[in-house]
Amino acid sequence: MSETRTRAIRELLAQRIRDDPAIRRKRLRRRIAVWGSAGLVGAVALTTGAAILFGATPVTDKTIVHCLSSTIRDADGTYPGSSATIADGNGPGRVDDALALCAQMWKQGALNPSVDPTAPTQSPGMVPPLQVCVMRDGTAAVVPSSSASVCQSLGMASLEE
Repeated sequence: MSETRTRAIRELLAQRIRDDPAIRRKRLRRRIAVWGSAGLVGAVALTTGAAILFGATPVTDKTIVHCLSSTIRDADGTYPGSSATIADGNGPGRVDDALALCAQMWKQGALNPSVDPTAPTQSPGMVPPLQVCVMRDGTAAVVPSSSASVCQSLGMASLEE
């Protein structure tokens, strides 16, 4: 056989192997397995890094607490709610029990989404399940949620017990 005929037969066989449906499915399954494994390894690494970065931390700034009324950000990127502190006569206020302070604000109706800030009195409100998170600046943020992982989903650290 001539060299050109041998080359033509090899190309024909190679094309036949590339076009065979069983071989194409096998290659597709192999690609899915490889890329799926790589994605899984990446997700585990990302989760581990986030757990280290957003792990439990203590509140370092106890002069103010942020009582959030929702876990959904406003258009300007901030969370709706109010900030509070407890002032005493000797200087700046200190917040030692952020959960109790925000629960009291919920009871008074101050964090109700339909609150009218100009009304002389507010109707009493219900206190939802609350979680205490730590913001990046070290202040406490009390978030309305029954999920213990709400802090991580909001990009905040959990409160160190």
